[in-house]
Amino acid sequence: MSSRLDDLYAWRIFVTFAKTGSVSLCAQVMNLEPSSISRAIASLEKGIGQALIRHNSRPMELTDAGRKALTRMEPVLRAHQQLIDSLTSDTAAMEGHIRFSAALGFATRRLTPFLARYKELYPNISIDIVGGYKEAEIAKGLCDVGALTGRPTLPGLVYMSRGRNVYLPVASPEYIAKHGMPLQPQDLMHHNVYLYSGAVREETRTLVRGDQEVPLVLSQVTRIVDILTIREALLNHMGVAVDMPLVQVYEDITAGRLVPILPGWMRRPEECFVVTTKSNWHIRRVRLFLEWYAREMYNEFMSYERAVSGIVGLPPYENHMIGEVLQTKRS
Repeated sequence: MSSRLDDLYAWRIFVTFAKTGSVSLCAQVMNLEPSSISRAIASLEKGIGQALIRHNSRPMELTDAGRKALTRMEPVLRAHQQLIDSLTSDTAAMEGHIRFSAALGFATRRLTPFLARYKELYPNISIDIVGGYKEAEIAKGLCDVGALTGRPTLPGLVYMSRGRNVYLPVASPEYIAKHGMPLQPQDLMHHNVYLYSGAVREETRTLVRGDQEVPLVLSQVTRIVDILTIREALLNHMGVAVDMPLVQVYEDITAGRLVPILPGWMRRPEECFVVTTKSNWHIRRVRLFLEWYAREMYNEFMSYERAVSGIVGLPPYENHMIGEVLQTKRS
């Protein structure tokens, strides 16, 4: 292994090792022998004349030089990969089929026009939208790419963050005028509450405000598996909801059709991911779609947050995973 510091492959091994935290996991991700991982890191350390990792520490720790190298090399490696893809890609020739799983409520209102942008880039790629597969179904290969709420854990999956989902308690001004504004979670006992109970995420059981978390206690509750049905009930002044996805109601909030209730209280936001299997990741059309979707959807969802920032107080958000390709551990 060369000790030249411009060996990008060796740096890629180091970055992968730093992220996985072990030689064996790094070897699995890179499809190399563990000895090759050790030699690559040793070669870089010889080239810079100092250690990148504390070799006697368990768990693995980076030195100051290692942390600096990780911070500086990650964007370099991403830029290098993007350059290679741009030089080797022929969008006109890219063709094939992608089965994409997404929540049906989101697919109905938002996804089809969003994917039209992708069709402009890759006109010969056909995309089938299938409804809301869970992690186990994605792992079995029932779709090529799937969107999940919450970090995947099953072995053999590759995923990227696409940002967070924010869930808001809302009602119509007309409902509030007639029934009053619920200010605290316990006030919900006196209101008709619509609660999402579909397969996309677990049912809301608590609400948070800052460091406080309280159980959700309801007396008049209607559980519905279709988020769009809940939205229609709210717009028809039939009750309140405690966990409406911002993506479904941000236009209603900015237009005044719905208003926030329970000031400061909400369901805890959840990180969302775009997922495929390790074998599908090596298919170029799948990989490019997953990377594109994660990046573009992050920007899309952040625009929703900006749209309501002057109306709803949202918790601060820093996503350090955007742009990173992650893998679940093998069983």
